[in-house]
Amino acid sequence: MNKIILAIVFCLSFINIGAQEIEAQKRNDIVADPFLLIAVPLVNVSFERLLSENSGLGVNAMISLQNDADNFTQISPYYRMYFGRKFAQGFFLEGFVPVTMTKEYDMVYFMDDFGGYFTEGNERTVTTVGVGFGVGGKWVIRNGLVIEASGGIGRRLGGNLDDNWDGEGVTGKIMGGIGYRF
Repeated sequence: MNKIILAIVFCLSFINIGAQEIEAQKRNDIVADPFLLIAVPLVNVSFERLLSENSGLGVNAMISLQNDADNFTQISPYYRMYFGRKFAQGFFLEGFVPVTMTKEYDMVYFMDDFGGYFTEGNERTVTTVGVGFGVGGKWVIRNGLVIEASGGIGRRLGGNLDDNWDGEGVTGKIMGGIGYRF
């Protein structure tokens, strides 16, 4: 009887050890783009909550650090579908909704009696919402290190966008970033 109990305890200990080795999937990714920060300068960060092994919901924020006339901020919630063999990795397709805020200036130029000119105007912030589509890839290397390369293009709707095709109604998002899965 003692040998049977000892054998059962011994077998259960191996099952318990095997269960401890199987780690629960980490479901949160945070990624930042160092290339755009250096080149533009533009802060570009994403947070994604992985819903299953092949889908996730997230938000991307792009914030311009330049103090010029086209101050740009874009917040884009997105949904991704992954086609890789590993948990939320590999090639993906995404749909996103860009909410874009830009500053516009209405300037009026005046000429004075002495041949000089001066300007007057006002500044306003224009907010638009749109819809877009993107593609990319994401890989988890080691210890939760994430590498992502992605891009997408979208159409802005609303605001004072002209009907003429001048590219003003088009927006996009790009990510060449590194991050962490936790």
